[in-house]
Amino acid sequence: MNVSVLIVEDEELYADKLEMLLDKCGYLHQATVDNSTAALVQIKQSPPDLILMDVNIEGEYDGIELADMIHKEIDIPILFITSLQDDMTFRRASRTNPVGFLEKPFTMTQMQRSIELVISKLDKSDKTITKSEETPNEVFSKDYFFIKNRNKLEKVRFSEIVYLEADGRYCQVFTEEKKYLLRMSLQRLRERLGVDKFVQTHRSFVVNLEKVSSVDLEDMVVHLGTFQVALSKRNREDFLRILEKI
Repeated sequence: MNVSVLIVEDEELYADKLEMLLDKCGYLHQATVDNSTAALVQIKQSPPDLILMDVNIEGEYDGIELADMIHKEIDIPILFITSLQDDMTFRRASRTNPVGFLEKPFTMTQMQRSIELVISKLDKSDKTITKSEETPNEVFSKDYFFIKNRNKLEKVRFSEIVYLEADGRYCQVFTEEKKYLLRMSLQRLRERLGVDKFVQTHRSFVVNLEKVSSVDLEDMVVHLGTFQVALSKRNREDFLRILEKI
């Protein structure tokens, strides 16, 4: 499994150990950074499959605060590395839903087992889904974009999209005939497609307004032809207000 890993660690000794282990196990070492600012820049440029992050790092935010910020944009698995053993730090870190903890000092064997356990649990995409790495900017056009499918690029027009669904660190794109999986957050993809035409109905769903056939206010469901998605109380008023303007 070709897994890209970002290391966020400000202790050089442990950063070196992590890099050596990634190389030994054949994982792709994307980069090593020692502060929150550099980590955010790196993640924005190229989201990794896994982040190994120290709780205590340099910069404006500690590792726990940084994990919260990351997960608001994209769901990347984070394995915390820490020498802190107090309950408060553990509870704070646990609220970010990490995939695990690695306590310092640790041996190479402990570190290897922790990482392999996390990687073994990484989401495996459905074989019926066309999976794509994050689509480069130049592939997006005004009315369409291309999704990489094996050794070719498939053209998908914005008008063909019925709805989008958040799927962990990916986003599913549903058309009438097919569904695709992009490595991009729901909000970021919505911005690419145009927020005036693609509207959020739920934290996990964005719909193409042109595909809305009816709205069931009793069951809180938006019908899109043969498809249907949830309508949350939080998004209901804004969604209905937008529909009235069409």
